[in-house]
Amino acid sequence: MHETTSSTPAGLWMTMNALVRDNSGGTYERVGARINMPFSRFRALRRLEAKSRTQRELASMMGVDAPAMTGIVTDLAERGLIVREVHPTDARSKIVTITEAGRQILNDVRTSPGIAPSMFDVLSTEQRHQLATLLDLLRQESE
Repeated sequence: MHETTSSTPAGLWMTMNALVRDNSGGTYERVGARINMPFSRFRALRRLEAKSRTQRELASMMGVDAPAMTGIVTDLAERGLIVREVHPTDARSKIVTITEAGRQILNDVRTSPGIAPSMFDVLSTEQRHQLATLLDLLRQESE
């Protein structure tokens, strides 16, 4: 039987969450293959796209411990995709900022055919633009 999407905030959240989780099979591998590095690097770049963050904030957002985050940040810095600088008011912290090369990686993945699940094929160009507008609004509210 087909589930009905509720228009309540909880219903919408549950539907969005289920769509992503139920259809993500292979996405991590496809993205990783496209960028020639682990998907965790892509996740980190996405979280830095809107604004620079401390390494600690980034680790918390990604749900990884400090040593794992250090490995991810070091790898991205060595690839020239981010820069790390000492925090201006806390010398123990590092500020991580995406570079233009890092932004290009994100853009490349977003414009690559075959990354998204085929369920998006049912949407017209106008519907995809409408969905993008709504998702941007939700993302801005969550930042």
